Amino acid sequence: MFKKILHMMIIIGIVAGFAGCSQVSNDENTITNQTAQKEANEITDSAVPDFEKIYNNTVEIEVNFDPNGMYRDFQTIKIKDGKMLSAILTMIGKSQIITDESKTNNMSGMATRENRLILAARDGSKKEIKFAFDDPAFAVGYLAIDEAKYDPGFSFFRYIKDFTEYQQFDTNINYAVMDLFGKYNWTVDYKVNSGNETLPSDLKHEAGEFPVEIYWAYNNELSKNIGLDYTGYLGKEVQVDIYRLREPLPDYMHPRMNARGIVLKHGDEIIGAYIDAGRHNSFACSLDRKSLQDITGKEWDEWVTDHINYNNELETKLSKMKPEEVIRQYYDAMNSHDQKMQFACMTRQNLCNYLSSNMDNNRLINQGFNDVFIDGEQNVKSAKLLDVQEMSGIDNGSGTVEYAVTVDYQFKKEITSASGEQPRFIILKKESDQSGWRIQSEGTGP
Repeated sequence: MFKKILHMMIIIGIVAGFAGCSQVSNDENTITNQTAQKEANEITDSAVPDFEKIYNNTVEIEVNFDPNGMYRDFQTIKIKDGKMLSAILTMIGKSQIITDESKTNNMSGMATRENRLILAARDGSKKEIKFAFDDPAFAVGYLAIDEAKYDPGFSFFRYIKDFTEYQQFDTNINYAVMDLFGKYNWTVDYKVNSGNETLPSDLKHEAGEFPVEIYWAYNNELSKNIGLDYTGYLGKEVQVDIYRLREPLPDYMHPRMNARGIVLKHGDEIIGAYIDAGRHNSFACSLDRKSLQDITGKEWDEWVTDHINYNNELETKLSKMKPEEVIRQYYDAMNSHDQKMQFACMTRQNLCNYLSSNMDNNRLINQGFNDVFIDGEQNVKSAKLLDVQEMSGIDNGSGTVEYAVTVDYQFKKEITSASGEQPRFIILKKESDQSGWRIQSEGTGP
């Protein structure tokens, strides 16, 4: 299975014996690379004062996040890796001076403000650059350099923030990988993780099972669009590499921005590649920035029908149920801790949320349903359905119905809700005619 990396406050590097790879020293919290050199810089007209001198003389960058901000738990991070120094300095060098400060003066409550970069020169001198940035939904930030504010583009702030996200920074990227992503105008910053995965034997999903078949089916569509079809390797073990990409996801995926490049290898051969969005909603696009619908010409419901095993006994049983019967079956299963039945009552689209919800971004996907839950298991001790009422006059789209239900929940821990009677609003739809009604969403309001 894809290896799980332990979460730590100090970023952890890859095995020190792997020559030339970016490493992080636990005692110094330093990202370094024994072989990487700064790349030649072609910026000749930077708006940043003395940029050429700054670029040529900087040998280390220290990142200090706001001690009172959301990244306060992360210690000082020192960057000595030549390629990473080049990336950071080049983005600084391309900054434009901000003449209208209306946006930077009105950042949201999600902004992290009192951050600092300390640039250390060869002669021991240091230069401080303060910076602030908002949530990606607003994509606003600035650098404060010599009393002026500069805009380096929001990709700069995403790059810096990701030092808190990832635990490995291998900047020695295989030329074939660089060329593949470069062909489609993606910049590979570093490898995040690498591991082995055994692909499923087929791409048909069984009712109630974790939706790995759908994950691989979806991404094979994206991979096929650039000429890499990995269905010939189903049932085999492959190497999966995760890369951090500089450029944001396509505009049609806004406000999601962060892109991971996923490469599948069998031996030394690249057999698959696609773009992944990581935690919470990993499905993204092909390397040429096409969506599943762009590629297949199908909406989700039409596409997924080819990846369901309709001969499955549980599939057949549920397909014959009316909406209210599915709801009762769902809560009966939750109450008896029958996870397979509980998740079988959901649409495949709903199930796929579990692939990356609350996921550690150093992983490819979650390994099972319980990875989503904070304590590794569902927090529900019991769930007794008390009342079910169909709602009318609400437009949730064609082929859907909505019910208001009352459930007596008893929780192991009262985290977001107290134990007792709770209202829930259930939307069901026929994702495919053969599967019948399934739960598309469960919420606390209509």
